[in-house]
Amino acid sequence: MLGLRIIIPIFLIAVLFSHAQEDKKQADNPAPPTVVEEKKEEKKPEYTPEELKEFEEEYKLAILMYNRGSYYTALNILSKIVNDRYNPYYPQALFLSAKIYLNLGIKTGIKEFLQKALYYINTYSYSVENPFTWDFYYTKGIIYENLFMYERALALYKMAFALADTPRKQFKTVIAILRTAAWLKRMDIITRYIILVNLEQLSEKEKKEFEFVKGLVEFQKGNYREAVKYLIPVYKTYEQYLIENPNYYLILGEAAYRVGSYDFAKQIFRRMISLVKDESVIRKALLRLGDIALKKGDKILAFNYYYEVIKKYPNTDEATIAKLKLIALERDREIKRRLLLTEDKDYIDPLGFVLKTLISNRNNYVGFFALGNFGYIALNSKSEKLFDKLTWELSLVNVSRLRYEHIEYIRQLWAPEIKKLPYMRGCKLFNANKRFFYRVFGRDTLLVLYNDLKKCGKYETALELAKFIAKKWNDDKSLLVLADAYFSKRDFNRSLKTLEKIKNRNCSYYILKGKNLIFLKKVDMNLEKDILRVCKTDSVEKYIILSYISVELGNLKKAVEYIDKVVDKLPEYYRDNTLGRIFLRKLVYGLFEKKMYGEALKIILPVSEIQKEDCDLNSWVLIAAVRSDKKGIADDYFKRIEGCQTRWSLVAKNVYQDYLILGSLKNE
Repeated sequence: MLGLRIIIPIFLIAVLFSHAQEDKKQADNPAPPTVVEEKKEEKKPEYTPEELKEFEEEYKLAILMYNRGSYYTALNILSKIVNDRYNPYYPQALFLSAKIYLNLGIKTGIKEFLQKALYYINTYSYSVENPFTWDFYYTKGIIYENLFMYERALALYKMAFALADTPRKQFKTVIAILRTAAWLKRMDIITRYIILVNLEQLSEKEKKEFEFVKGLVEFQKGNYREAVKYLIPVYKTYEQYLIENPNYYLILGEAAYRVGSYDFAKQIFRRMISLVKDESVIRKALLRLGDIALKKGDKILAFNYYYEVIKKYPNTDEATIAKLKLIALERDREIKRRLLLTEDKDYIDPLGFVLKTLISNRNNYVGFFALGNFGYIALNSKSEKLFDKLTWELSLVNVSRLRYEHIEYIRQLWAPEIKKLPYMRGCKLFNANKRFFYRVFGRDTLLVLYNDLKKCGKYETALELAKFIAKKWNDDKSLLVLADAYFSKRDFNRSLKTLEKIKNRNCSYYILKGKNLIFLKKVDMNLEKDILRVCKTDSVEKYIILSYISVELGNLKKAVEYIDKVVDKLPEYYRDNTLGRIFLRKLVYGLFEKKMYGEALKIILPVSEIQKEDCDLNSWVLIAAVRSDKKGIADDYFKRIEGCQTRWSLVAKNVYQDYLILGSLKNE
């Protein structure tokens, strides 16, 4: 009985396992059709030797036409073969059709051809028992690469590499892997595969292809000058390669443009337009020709290029971008006149067009150009509502998707306007999306925003920005900004440590050092000499520091001489800066101690005129006036401090009362 109990569970497990295996077989190999289904299936035709010979000749002719570049003729021939799926040349015809559509797609830029190539190669894979050859993976990888699906392309190229059984196949695959890795900016993959290229085994054409890939890698790194060095020899000796791959030709023109070789870039873009068939590349070339004309100051020529894109290629992304660029040129009267003559409503209501484009294209290629236009309009508008809309749009920007041309366009439109912004707007703008400003703008604009942040009291954010500047540019100018940020945060010791790293020590260096030392109540005996040697222009801070040093050294006469040079600017500096208040207090104490009341009164009286609520300052004036026997001034300032209860105001009141008593005694 016990044996039976053991056998039954084992039997059930065996049965369940057999059913599971049967289900799997059925899933992998569907059951053969029933009798009714067999009747519905087409009967496999039987071909005569003559028909088979005809298929063979047609296929060979299609290959011949393909090799000659007569792609449409080849497709016409192949159509007869691919329409009959039972003939022995059907799989080969599918694969050849995929290659032809691939070549057409690359040359013309028409994505429908690439989609057809993908369809034919997938159909081919279902029509043969083992399609997974080097040629299959390599060809399918090229299709995906030209559809900009680089991750898939890279995976296919890697599978092709594993099946490359000849040096030529290996080279072609490695080049494809390097090229795709460059598009993806995967420098780790490039490093791993580039060592596999053996230049000695390459033909001259293959060497040029390798040079192009090296140029592409440098281009993707942002090393445009290095890229041009690799790409120009390819252009001069193997231009056909660029013509057959228009996007590669575009890389050469773009690299030349980005290094500022505008005449050469203009030559490349014009030649490209006359030679390539890919309309998307032609549209991009026309836009760049317009940009070059703008760089050279020819707005009318730029207008003509942009307008050509709009008229020849309407309803394209490039046409929308061209229209946005024309709207940005409306500041020029002649451009505005020409645009209004078109009677296009988008030029009559540019803000409406810009907003509509921005909202419908957020975070895509076109949308970033629209953001550039909208930002320019909002930065020049007095409307807070429009400005708030800009900050909200900025907060939505995915910075990682910004490309070189977006950064260039936005920077060109926004940078001059940011410099003119009220500091509160500058703070609000920067805080909307810090990473956006880090990515888009150069140091000059970032320094404007840094000063705006300090003015609106955002010292922590200003320090963060200063650290970014110091890390990115890593020079004396950047270190000085960082030291200033630490000073603003009242981290005086760290500010001084940062200053120590600066090699070329200019006037700003010594002034900042002096300000730090004042707050730390320290004196550098050599600082006066250094400031006089280096700082050739007059400034309030220069003479405040020099005067402060003289007070510390007990030379009050010299201190007064220094501050007299900027006494007219002292009131505003005292009002706006803590350093001004520290200095004046120090100076007044020193002058009072030396009984130099007349000199003190001359310095502090103008300051008190704009600081009428400052109890201590007005008390000092009262004391100095009494000691200088300026009764009229003393009487006025006594009234000012009547409501004050500071220590200095109490002293001043007593001094004034004593002064009045002594005066009355003299009169008696």
